[in-house]
Amino acid sequence: MLVEVVFQYRTLLGKRDLGAGFDWDEIEQITSIEAAFAPAEDDRRMKTGRRFRREQLKLSALLRGDQINDRVEITELGLGGLVVRGAPFIAKDERIEIQLDIGDQSYRFRAHGVWLKDDGDDYKVGLAFIGMPVCLNKTAISRHEADVIDEIAAAA
Repeated sequence: MLVEVVFQYRTLLGKRDLGAGFDWDEIEQITSIEAAFAPAEDDRRMKTGRRFRREQLKLSALLRGDQINDRVEITELGLGGLVVRGAPFIAKDERIEIQLDIGDQSYRFRAHGVWLKDDGDDYKVGLAFIGMPVCLNKTAISRHEADVIDEIAAAA
């Protein structure tokens, strides 16, 4: 899935930024991901500073920040950032967190505001990723079975 690929790429960049370096498999992985997101020859937006193309999609996400805790819709996602609709006002360079819950995984990306456009009652916002993402795995807790401790507590 696209979110997993972006997560892997951002994790590798975070590892690089920490100074840990890459092994040969990671070099191959980051090169293949960048090649998959290379811009088309006729994409004029790439000449204005964007390194990678963004993919169109529709995902629900939770946007968190200073006094922000809103559901938004992700409309575009790429290696460098994303575009969300239905967002509250996010100032340029304001730092936020995007939470994407997909199946048993919860992806958390940090980003900062780059641009903002009025979109009716809400805003359409361009966000650029910063830092290393986090992925939390959800696990089901088994049902509680009564034991000796429960019998002692019930007797008291």
